[in-house]
Amino acid sequence: METFRRPIVVTTTFGKTYYGDIDVPTESIRTTDLLNSNSIFWNDPNEKCFDNAILIHDAKLALEEKAIYKKFNKIQLKSSEIIFFFDNYETIGDKQEKARAVVMRNKAQEKMKPVTIITPLIANSFYDIKGKFYGLFKKKSQDKFIPLFDASVTEIKKVDNKWSQKRVHLAHTFLGISTQYIEALSFED
Repeated sequence: METFRRPIVVTTTFGKTYYGDIDVPTESIRTTDLLNSNSIFWNDPNEKCFDNAILIHDAKLALEEKAIYKKFNKIQLKSSEIIFFFDNYETIGDKQEKARAVVMRNKAQEKMKPVTIITPLIANSFYDIKGKFYGLFKKKSQDKFIPLFDASVTEIKKVDNKWSQKRVHLAHTFLGISTQYIEALSFED
């Protein structure tokens, strides 16, 4: 079976980000669907140490922005440790898939809702995430990861008893956020 690789950027704990490529069974599968599946795809399942892990190839562990701390040929990352991720979303899906998505959205009369998500405070930091969401949030909240569009992320951090904020650079405006790390959310009308 032919497999493909997709670039991914994964943020776990604050200030810690993994860059690399993951295996995907087809080029058109969304990374959110892949991570939400009961069995995360691995090209070689015999390499898997954790049932809930993704395998990142040519991985780089970066601290504070893109300061590379360590490089790995391969690294297994538990999906339960992922706060959010982004990928090359803009290139995923052929014309038929994109047309199908529009038809499904119109048929279900899904409307885009602006949402603000606050993550829990961990090590004197939390994320303020803004984006747009399609569909029923309650239904999607049963998944491990929720897709947000037109997303922006701000890290709020306390250093020396002073709060500061820093915008997190995203390659695109798509973001997958773990439902496990949603402390609070607000929908805008």
